[in-house]
Amino acid sequence: MNESSHILNDEAFKNISPQKLKIMVDMLNDMTGKPMEQKVRVLFSYGVKMKQNGLQFTKQESSLIIDSMKNNLSQSDQNKLDMVVTMMDMM
Repeated sequence: MNESSHILNDEAFKNISPQKLKIMVDMLNDMTGKPMEQKVRVLFSYGVKMKQNGLQFTKQESSLIIDSMKNNLSQSDQNKLDMVVTMMDMM
Protein backbone atom coordinates (compact mmCIF):
# COMPACT_ATOMS: atom_id res chain seq x y z
CA MET A 1 0.00 0.00 0.00
CA ASN A 2 2.87 2.36 -0.80
CA GLU A 3 1.13 5.24 -2.55
CA SER A 4 -2.12 4.98 -0.64
CA SER A 5 -0.91 4.63 2.94
CA HIS A 6 -0.18 8.32 3.52
CA ILE A 7 -3.50 9.59 2.14
CA LEU A 8 -5.65 7.13 4.08
CA ASN A 9 -5.07 9.20 7.20
CA ASP A 10 -6.54 12.32 5.58
CA GLU A 11 -9.83 13.63 6.95
CA ALA A 12 -11.45 13.16 3.51
CA PHE A 13 -11.26 9.39 3.92
CA LYS A 14 -12.51 9.08 7.50
CA ASN A 15 -16.08 8.31 6.43
CA ILE A 16 -15.44 6.71 3.04
CA SER A 17 -17.53 3.64 2.25
CA PRO A 18 -15.71 0.31 2.47
CA GLN A 19 -16.45 -0.32 -1.22
CA LYS A 20 -14.89 2.98 -2.34
CA LEU A 21 -11.96 2.50 0.02
CA LYS A 22 -11.21 -0.94 -1.43
CA ILE A 23 -11.37 0.40 -4.99
CA MET A 24 -9.08 3.29 -4.11
CA VAL A 25 -6.50 1.11 -2.37
CA ASP A 26 -6.58 -1.48 -5.17
CA MET A 27 -6.19 1.25 -7.79
CA LEU A 28 -3.25 2.92 -6.06
CA ASN A 29 -1.59 -0.45 -5.47
CA ASP A 30 -2.05 -1.32 -9.16
CA MET A 31 -0.27 1.94 -10.04
CA THR A 32 2.71 1.43 -7.74
CA GLY A 33 5.97 1.26 -9.66
CA LYS A 34 4.35 1.72 -13.05
CA PRO A 35 5.27 4.38 -15.60
CA MET A 36 2.86 7.28 -16.06
CA GLU A 37 1.24 5.84 -19.21
CA GLN A 38 0.28 2.68 -17.34
CA LYS A 39 -0.92 4.68 -14.32
CA VAL A 40 -3.25 6.59 -16.63
CA ARG A 41 -4.65 3.32 -18.02
CA VAL A 42 -5.22 2.03 -14.49
CA LEU A 43 -6.92 5.30 -13.50
CA PHE A 44 -9.17 5.19 -16.55
CA SER A 45 -10.15 1.54 -16.07
CA TYR A 46 -11.01 2.07 -12.40
CA GLY A 47 -12.96 5.22 -13.29
CA VAL A 48 -15.05 3.24 -15.76
CA LYS A 49 -15.56 0.44 -13.21
CA MET A 50 -16.73 2.92 -10.59
CA LYS A 51 -19.20 4.60 -12.94
CA GLN A 52 -20.60 1.18 -13.91
CA ASN A 53 -21.18 0.47 -10.21
CA GLY A 54 -22.76 3.87 -9.56
CA LEU A 55 -19.83 5.06 -7.45
CA GLN A 56 -17.98 8.34 -7.55
CA PHE A 57 -15.22 9.88 -5.47
CA THR A 58 -15.91 13.29 -3.96
CA LYS A 59 -13.89 16.21 -5.32
CA GLN A 60 -11.72 16.17 -2.19
CA GLU A 61 -11.10 12.41 -2.46
CA SER A 62 -10.28 12.73 -6.15
CA SER A 63 -7.87 15.60 -5.55
CA LEU A 64 -5.98 13.64 -2.91
CA ILE A 65 -5.75 10.56 -5.14
CA ILE A 66 -4.51 12.60 -8.11
CA ASP A 67 -1.99 14.45 -5.94
CA SER A 68 -0.71 11.09 -4.70
CA MET A 69 -0.35 9.90 -8.29
CA LYS A 70 1.63 13.02 -9.23
CA ASN A 71 4.40 12.23 -6.75
CA ASN A 72 7.67 11.70 -8.60
CA LEU A 73 6.19 12.65 -12.00
CA SER A 74 7.81 15.18 -14.30
CA GLN A 75 5.91 18.39 -14.99
CA SER A 76 5.11 17.08 -18.47
CA ASP A 77 3.64 13.86 -17.05
CA GLN A 78 1.70 15.83 -14.43
CA ASN A 79 0.18 17.91 -17.23
CA LYS A 80 -0.77 14.74 -19.14
CA LEU A 81 -2.39 13.33 -16.03
CA ASP A 82 -4.37 16.55 -15.54
CA MET A 83 -5.58 16.28 -19.14
CA VAL A 84 -6.75 12.69 -18.63
CA VAL A 85 -8.56 13.65 -15.42
CA THR A 86 -10.31 16.48 -17.25
CA MET A 87 -11.39 14.08 -20.00
CA MET A 88 -12.70 11.60 -17.43
CA ASP A 89 -14.74 14.35 -15.76
CA MET A 90 -16.47 14.95 -19.09
CA MET A 91 -17.60 11.32 -19.33
